[in-house]
Amino acid sequence: VHCDREGAVNPGKLFWIGQLDNSGGSVFIIYRAVNRNVFCISRSAFEINQWDTNLIPDSSYEEEGVDELDSTRIVGGQFAVPNQFPFMAVVHRLLGNGMTSQCGGTIISSRWVLTAGHCVVSGPKQFLVVFGICNKTGIEYNSYNGPGVAMLTNKAILHPNYQTTLNDIALLYMPRNIPFRASIQPIKLAGYNYVKKSFTGRTGAVIGWGKDGSSGAGTKRLKYAFLPIISNKECSTYWAVTEKHVCTSASYHQDACQGDSGGPLIVFKNNVPLQIGIVSYGDGYCPSNKPGVFTRVVTFIDWIQQVTKLRF
Repeated sequence: VHCDREGAVNPGKLFWIGQLDNSGGSVFIIYRAVNRNVFCISRSAFEINQWDTNLIPDSSYEEEGVDELDSTRIVGGQFAVPNQFPFMAVVHRLLGNGMTSQCGGTIISSRWVLTAGHCVVSGPKQFLVVFGICNKTGIEYNSYNGPGVAMLTNKAILHPNYQTTLNDIALLYMPRNIPFRASIQPIKLAGYNYVKKSFTGRTGAVIGWGKDGSSGAGTKRLKYAFLPIISNKECSTYWAVTEKHVCTSASYHQDACQGDSGGPLIVFKNNVPLQIGIVSYGDGYCPSNKPGVFTRVVTFIDWIQQVTKLRF
């Protein structure tokens, strides 16, 4: 419902990222209608260029088993809703004896998932990868029972020059085609056209199922948060970053945390999500006053194309 057809108030403005209708936009402001328990959307999409501090809604929204859309942490941020980030994947690593570790990943083609190198670097190379979900309920040790699609794979390709904080990138190859639908879609990668683009001053979104804080457990529900992208010069006062990294400020008490590793940092180009980073490392305390560090995707396009035999 567009706002020009409903009376609307603005008790708590929030952002929706994702296709809502056929208007072609992907980022909208949503308002609560006055006389009905529905949300309406702004008529046209817009580009997010700065952080909006008034992102906490005062009402609940229910859809396909999702409870209220609130401002719980990624650390910091909001819960996602179905189909909002159809490129997201849970990368559930099987360590043996019922033990697992978790990362995020992104679908980049019908067979390939992009993730962080440290998510695959040591230990058993067996992964349960789940697509098309917001809620992780139903994921067991090596099986999944839920509305999404799950695949087991043991084909993980780590960058040959991987180090703990450098070249932190890997690819997972799926045993069969990922079935694309509304809730499962590939993301566009920042390719050669973005080699000289710094993104400094833009606002990025980080997405994942990671911890709510340094002492919290991983969340069952997908979350996202907006973070300002800062220069590598500013970031280098905290971390030994190179041109292969991109950094975000944590000055708004939001951050990626453990379990978000391998997930994306995205911006929007013509209202289309564009992955520019992969969650790599940061302070162990979440949220932190130190920047978050991401693998800069564009610097690895050659390697991604070499491995996948695809063009991005």
